[in-house]
Amino acid sequence: MSTQLVSVFSERLYGDKSFATALEQDPFTTLRNEGFSDLATAAERDRERIGDLVDRIYADDEFRGRVEEDPIAELIGWGLPEAAIGPFLTVAGAPDDVLERAAADVEAHISARKPATVAAVAAMLGTFAFAQQASASVQPAKAQVQVSRVAAVSTQVSQPARAATQVSRPARATTQISKPAVAKAQISNAQATWHGVQPQGAKALGGLTSMLSGRS
Repeated sequence: MSTQLVSVFSERLYGDKSFATALEQDPFTTLRNEGFSDLATAAERDRERIGDLVDRIYADDEFRGRVEEDPIAELIGWGLPEAAIGPFLTVAGAPDDVLERAAADVEAHISARKPATVAAVAAMLGTFAFAQQASASVQPAKAQVQVSRVAAVSTQVSQPARAATQVSRPARATTQISKPAVAKAQISNAQATWHGVQPQGAKALGGLTSMLSGRS
């Protein structure tokens, strides 16, 4: 892939409204149907990488701390292009101060207005696709399944035999109740500052057009 691919893609994005609309609805299928298969493959890989990074941010306190301290250096070190870091952090639910720090660093670094790269375009599309995937995972149908599971648990608890068994184990119950610190520890510190995945935060086409126009 080359910068020529970015130029052709940019022309289609700016000059073909139907292409832009289709891209927003189904990025990978649209890219492949319109002759951008290599870009689609790269964006799919980035979607998976972005998902892994989000998971790690919420699971690894040390890694999250490094991202908060220097988001540009840390995320570039993980292969995320600089231009995609802002959109990534927004979708990942980063605190406002981290977003501001990243934005200031990006502005300082891109004063030379380097041309947009295929990697940056793919990462932006991958971020958007990840947000779409995250949004689809919280549809009402899934919520109903979760509710039904809660109902099933409630039914199980209401069975006299099981209730009697639970009551007959006061020592174990006491042990569980006596560990509030453990329960609090299980609520990750990330939840106090990070906001969880924000699917609505991915405005990929807006970010793409801004990047392409600013660096073309």
